[in-house]
Amino acid sequence: MVNKIWQERLEKSQEIIKERKNKKQKIRDYAWKFFVILFVFCFFWPQYWKRLIYPSLYGKPTSQKLEISRYDHFEDLPENTPPIYLKYDSYTYELTPRTKYSVTGRIGYVEPYDGVWNKFYRGHTQKHYINLVPIDFVIVIGDMAKPEIYNLFEFFHEERSGGAKCKGVTYKTSFLNGSLSPEEIERYENCKPHDKDEELNNYHPIPANENIRKALHSILPNDVVYLEGILVDVNSNGLHLNTGTRKLQHHKYVVAGFNPGMCFVLYTTKVIFNNHVYE
Repeated sequence: MVNKIWQERLEKSQEIIKERKNKKQKIRDYAWKFFVILFVFCFFWPQYWKRLIYPSLYGKPTSQKLEISRYDHFEDLPENTPPIYLKYDSYTYELTPRTKYSVTGRIGYVEPYDGVWNKFYRGHTQKHYINLVPIDFVIVIGDMAKPEIYNLFEFFHEERSGGAKCKGVTYKTSFLNGSLSPEEIERYENCKPHDKDEELNNYHPIPANENIRKALHSILPNDVVYLEGILVDVNSNGLHLNTGTRKLQHHKYVVAGFNPGMCFVLYTTKVIFNNHVYE
């Protein structure tokens, strides 16, 4: 009888030990999967974790409420304004100041350049550019930045040039594309009247310091952001960037039969968004 009781106790304790081992193994398996997913997420979408960490490290809290600009603010500088010399890594860039600039707008598209993939994909030919301009933005102001109008558009960015298309509309890119459906025609007619070139622009922001660089890498589409700085030309280290100093300006050269619009090359000295200011 005694032996039977001890045998039952032994079997029960062995079952408990086995159950605990199984639980520990499950925890290890879930933990491994969790860290793999976390690593992949942080690798491909680093701006999300940066957004959680960077404000406390590089920004200062602010209660300033941002209001979308109706118009951009421009203040032209004298032609004899001294150049700005900016050093990143082992490169020194000469920036020619053109116009003081500030705007509060809604982010339509974010294109980072200095991530691992872009450094691998573009770094062998564009390292000087990536070093100076780590990210591009498409920004809208005025009516296009209102949520009900903003959501009618799909913003895009290709080869450092950005724009907006009506969401849910198939644009004809070749003779193979068919006609628009009635639903697409309706979407296009609702959207197109709000497509205003003077309320959209592409930006090549040049961070003035590391705080600004961190701020730029924390910005996401749909954020309302205040940017302040100086529109500059860049002609050094093999780079030739000519900034626009007003909306609706175009380059003199021709691409695919037309003169492309001029982006804003902005030496950025101040950023405000998400209740934090970076300077």
